Amino acid sequence: MAIAAMSLAFAWTALGSVPALAGQARQQEWWLARLHVTQAWQTTRGAGVTVALLDTGVDPGQADLSGSVITGQDFTNSHENQGSPFFGNHGTAMASLIAAHGHGPGNGAGIMGVAPDARLLSVRVTLDGSDPLLFDSAITSALPDEIAAGIRYAVSNGAQVIDLPLDPGQTPSDLIAPTAAPAPRPSPSPAATPPPDGTPAERAAVAYALSQGVVLVAPAGDNGNGTDATNFPAAYPGVISVGAFDSNIIKAPFSSHQSYVTLTAAGVGMIAGLPRNTYAPVSSTSAASAVVTGIVALIKSKFPELTPAQVTSALIRGTAVRPSGRTAGGSGHGAVDAAQALAAATAIAAPSLHRAGDGAVSSSQLPAAPSASPLAGENLRPKLERDAIISLAVLVVLLLPITVYWGLKRRRKRARALARSEHEQAARASFAQHGDGTADMMREYFATLPGQPGHGGSRSAAGPSLPPGAVLGGSPADEARRTGFQIPRSPLTPITRAGPQRPPRVSGSPPWEPAAKPEGELPWTNSPAPAALGRRGTHAAPPTSSVWAAATADAHPPDAAGEGAEESGAEAETGGRPIYVWNPTASTDTFPQVPSEGRDQGS
Repeated sequence: MAIAAMSLAFAWTALGSVPALAGQARQQEWWLARLHVTQAWQTTRGAGVTVALLDTGVDPGQADLSGSVITGQDFTNSHENQGSPFFGNHGTAMASLIAAHGHGPGNGAGIMGVAPDARLLSVRVTLDGSDPLLFDSAITSALPDEIAAGIRYAVSNGAQVIDLPLDPGQTPSDLIAPTAAPAPRPSPSPAATPPPDGTPAERAAVAYALSQGVVLVAPAGDNGNGTDATNFPAAYPGVISVGAFDSNIIKAPFSSHQSYVTLTAAGVGMIAGLPRNTYAPVSSTSAASAVVTGIVALIKSKFPELTPAQVTSALIRGTAVRPSGRTAGGSGHGAVDAAQALAAATAIAAPSLHRAGDGAVSSSQLPAAPSASPLAGENLRPKLERDAIISLAVLVVLLLPITVYWGLKRRRKRARALARSEHEQAARASFAQHGDGTADMMREYFATLPGQPGHGGSRSAAGPSLPPGAVLGGSPADEARRTGFQIPRSPLTPITRAGPQRPPRVSGSPPWEPAAKPEGELPWTNSPAPAALGRRGTHAAPPTSSVWAAATADAHPPDAAGEGAEESGAEAETGGRPIYVWNPTASTDTFPQVPSEGRDQGS
């Protein structure tokens, strides 16, 4: 029971430490900021690029690599599968440095690779350093040819970048495998020692990949403090060979000192993910090669048309710390910098707007390339796209109120037209008759009168205006002379022959006779001042021309024979005419005289 309790406690402590280590791993990735990888992420994170990793295999179940790994062919003939203690330890660590994307909420746990959005194709072509099969000469002697086959396999499966393995005759300098007790690393088999100039199969495969536009990256070698032998495939022409330095940008002692080294990258004290979701520090030129492979993936994601030579030039021109005047000593052209390499690639890609060979001229006639800087050769396409989107948004904002305004205006116009139509229909309905259509005739008649809706003019516009208080009257001819308008005949008036302007004289005793003129004026014909009406017993004098006189004058106008001039004296004096009242008994009604006292009291 004591042993079981101790085992349970140990297991609980180990399982509990895994999340804590995963949370601390992100804080140990010093190279992401030192090499300005996080700054390069503002431009690209490697999306759309397939990176082939030729190594010992990759565990696709590693949390930080979940969904990013494509398991390819195993060329080692070792018959080792995933889950084996000697399968995918080194390869998983290198894959996490290239394409890890973290895990957990918001991918906040675990580690981040240099190109977290890239896809990774795992091709197993070599064995882990602690694998006992390294003593089998039949297996180790075939590894160079298997590396060559892996290169061709990766090219045929769409890889744009290939991270090559360390020479089979060398082992990583410091890789902690997740074993209970690390076994001593076996010495390489004599059969695994490569020839001085590599193998023809590897050389041919490297040349084929470069001809297909695939960028090749390889570790420079980890025996710099030993024999410092040449490492293949890093030493093949066209391959980007990478040495290692630490967090102080000081080259690692184990890093190769050979002259074929292209540049250096972070490779000492690198935290990496291992199978079964564990983490361990890694120090090797293979780790430095994985970092450069991730930077190449960023460049190819942004500029996929660049050739391997152009990508190599961008990396060299973008180095941050350069050796003084020489590339010897294994430092190459200096320490790689992700942001500056991406800026240099932008400058290189700017003139390359056409396919290779279109209008090509001799390289001696081309001007010298400008020096690279983080702001040099800025790509204008993102700016143009952003400006186009902003312009389109402004246009939409401007068109929206205009469209709304015209829509409301058309709606009001339709509403007015509908109201007008309904009004006209209501007018027609109010005048509608069943039968002879008299209402329509009357409406047309009144519409022609001056001042009516639909008439071309008005009284005030056509003729002189009447003074205030004037009484309209007279014949249609008088109305026409006064207003300037000819009033049309009513459709209901029967057509008769026109008579004289003055009524004809009637012979005999008519049933009407002139009424007696009252002694005073009617009270409603006068307009005395309010003060005069209020005084009892006083009256204003009647006007000389009264309504009675006007009526008498209109009744007997003088004719051609002078008739009417011999009227009575009262009529002659006033120049008026009598008012006739209807009396069937031929008697004349008179208005009784109202006493002055009565009128005053009535007022």
